[in-house]
Amino acid sequence: MLRKGVCGVILFCALSVNAVAATSVETNSTKNDMNVSKIKKSVKKKEELKTSLQEAEKLLDEINLEKVYKAAVNNSTYRLIRANSKFKKVEGKIRSFYQKYIGWDSMKKDLAKLYAKYYTAQELRDIAAFYKTKTGKKVLATMGKLTYEGQMITRKKLEPHIAELRKILDSAMKDDTSSNTRKGKKENPGVSNDNKHK
Repeated sequence: MLRKGVCGVILFCALSVNAVAATSVETNSTKNDMNVSKIKKSVKKKEELKTSLQEAEKLLDEINLEKVYKAAVNNSTYRLIRANSKFKKVEGKIRSFYQKYIGWDSMKKDLAKLYAKYYTAQELRDIAAFYKTKTGKKVLATMGKLTYEGQMITRKKLEPHIAELRKILDSAMKDDTSSNTRKGKKENPGVSNDNKHK
């Protein structure tokens, strides 16, 4: 009888171990399936991003953004020189500076990444298709002019009121300065403001 009881306990333990092992294998299998699924999604997302990036680069070429971009940099140089005629003597250096830091070659990949960030490959193909239409070509041809003229409208509306804006900004600076002075006195009692900067 004792033997039957011991055999029963041993059999029960063996079955329990098998059940635990099977559950563990099943749990590990489920975890592995989940990890594989995550990896597949990650790979798919990277592939989609790569495709979007390729489509974005094609779009930039198709819409001739290089030409538009270079014109914008030239306009920026022109406005800078127009703002101060002394800059005319260093115009070449200004253009070299822009070329060095924000030239088309350094910007193209970043702009393509930006487009790929917000548009899928299919959306980029749709945009490219639109720009091939008569209306799309007109949008491209007038975009720079619209942007520039929109800025000029904004400027004309604001210029007569610049003094008002300066007052607002000056009052904020005065409030900030007096607030910092008061804070300085509270934080460092006994230390005069003259000695703080030494």
